[in-house]
Amino acid sequence: MSLADLKLHANVSELLLYLKCPRQVYYTYREQELMPTISSGYIEHMMLKELAMGYADVIKKAKPTKESILEELSAQFERVKSELDFIYSTELKNVPFNVIETAEKNVFELLDNIATNLSDAVFKSNEVDIIQSIMPHRTEPVLHSDRLKLTGIPSAIVQYGERMVPLSIRTGRCPENGVWGNDRIHIAALSMLVEENGGKIVEFGFVEYAKEGKIRKVKVRPEDRRQVLKIRDRVDRIKDGNLPERKEGKICEHCNFTHLCTTKSTLASKFF
Repeated sequence: MSLADLKLHANVSELLLYLKCPRQVYYTYREQELMPTISSGYIEHMMLKELAMGYADVIKKAKPTKESILEELSAQFERVKSELDFIYSTELKNVPFNVIETAEKNVFELLDNIATNLSDAVFKSNEVDIIQSIMPHRTEPVLHSDRLKLTGIPSAIVQYGERMVPLSIRTGRCPENGVWGNDRIHIAALSMLVEENGGKIVEFGFVEYAKEGKIRKVKVRPEDRRQVLKIRDRVDRIKDGNLPERKEGKICEHCNFTHLCTTKSTLASKFF
């Protein structure tokens, strides 16, 4: 079943969009495209995501030293560079070479730190544990639940021991401890979908911060699940036509909807 067929149900990506800006949910649902600017930063995001998909293979092939991991990581980076335009052919169409070149340079400069953090993780835990936490069993499966009225696509499903749990690859900055609040909600929503599709309770998931090569295990709490359902209901009301209150912040600087986002809030919108 395609995501287009499930449009009436909330999508996990809409929950995350709501946390950034409720009005973007309103405009994107009404078929106003939220097109990212194809900058070197956006291409870095693509490259880091693809690179992180192979971190488990890098650790598996390398010796448990930073030098060996860096060598394998560099080889993985070369593969990503050569395959990127096949994977993202639409997004990279007509992008100037210098923009791609800048992204490649910036990601290359991150490899040494990523290798350091991956080797530290193997040293502090163990190789098998780290590989299981990030080795994709299924990549980007479409998960849906009529009971939850929710659809979502995790970066991957990983088999951790006997359990199938979600993996979310994030390309932004890694917090000093734990995970960002939005990432916690993301993992909770995906865990609930994995439960519905697999029939077994999912108590945790993993967030992989690709830019730094750090992996965080996230325990899914009842409050996280409660928040997922609350945000899902708010997204549904927005999709039914309720325009939420306008928020202003840094996200507005590069928003496609600035020219549309002028309607004044109503009293009801303040409850979003």
